Amino acid sequence: MLNLNLKELAEITAPERSFWSIYLSGPHSVPIIEKKIAKIHSLMKNCRGKEELEYFDENARDIEKYLQKNPVKTGPLGIFACKQLNFFQTVEIPSEVADIVWIDACPYIRPLAEFYDEYENVAVVVADNEKVQIYLVSSSVMGSVEVIKGNIKNHVKVGGWSQQRYERRRDNQLTDFAHEIRDALLRLDREEKYGHILLVGGKEILNIVYESMPKEFQDKIIEKNLDLSKGEGAIHHDIMDLLSFEEQRTEQEYWEHIHAEYLRGGLAAVGIDDVLQAAKEGRVEKVIIDHALQPLVERCQNMSSLGAEETELCTICDSPMLFKESVVNELLGLLIQSGSEFHFATAIPELAEVGGIAAFLRY
Repeated sequence: MLNLNLKELAEITAPERSFWSIYLSGPHSVPIIEKKIAKIHSLMKNCRGKEELEYFDENARDIEKYLQKNPVKTGPLGIFACKQLNFFQTVEIPSEVADIVWIDACPYIRPLAEFYDEYENVAVVVADNEKVQIYLVSSSVMGSVEVIKGNIKNHVKVGGWSQQRYERRRDNQLTDFAHEIRDALLRLDREEKYGHILLVGGKEILNIVYESMPKEFQDKIIEKNLDLSKGEGAIHHDIMDLLSFEEQRTEQEYWEHIHAEYLRGGLAAVGIDDVLQAAKEGRVEKVIIDHALQPLVERCQNMSSLGAEETELCTICDSPMLFKESVVNELLGLLIQSGSEFHFATAIPELAEVGGIAAFLRY
């Protein structure tokens, strides 16, 4: 995952519009970003105060110095900077991002939030009675983590006491093998936290693995049947398809849960206005957001309030000094700070019809 604490980033508030969030998709993005910065600078000279322009120039110099000393050789890359807070951090992002220059009073974290949601670590166990392979799937990359040998013999009919001794010995071997797998999964979770466990392969051994896991890990388990004779490449392909399918199924379940709760007048909210208000009050348990939802709203330069509607004057102080803000970015900051769960979804028409966002509430 990312070498960055998203909660700490979400909690940052800077003076006025002095915090820079820059996303580069690769080395070719540097001149694109430089042009964006130059264009913003020319616009600010004509409509912003001297202090804010000084903030801009100081951050621009720091960004320029960093890129000169650290040429972008790969990508994507995120740069977060605020001279006024003496804050400067970069992060390599193992997924595609757009080229963005975002200047505001807080970091632009939506691309990172989407990454965390989409690329949750998943432990994958591919097992039969001979051996097990445990993988950690992260950022659409499957890496081999551990191989454990089992060599459990098949059932043999020899009759009498010999049969019973054989079966007891075989059961003990299966139990020991399952406990090795369990211990490897628990060790992996301590080293690299993961959200789910996908069990594929021989039903006999996987059932014992499931029974041996602690309850909190049993709740993470997804069991699927796969043909393990197809070869490693085909198995990997099938596993990635399974994970994609499970992700879509989970998104649909989140939406259906919230939808049912809302229809019965329960703890749910739909639409950007109601969800944003609930998030400000710390009442949101989980949110599902349409990937296509990109509402930009107006925020007064003199006030900290954010509304979900566009207006020509601030609704609080009547100031015309308004600038564009991402309401989803604001919402994500509130959700992350309050420990709320969030998910981005695609291909849920009913969600789009109610404004592209819905939440299950705590109270």
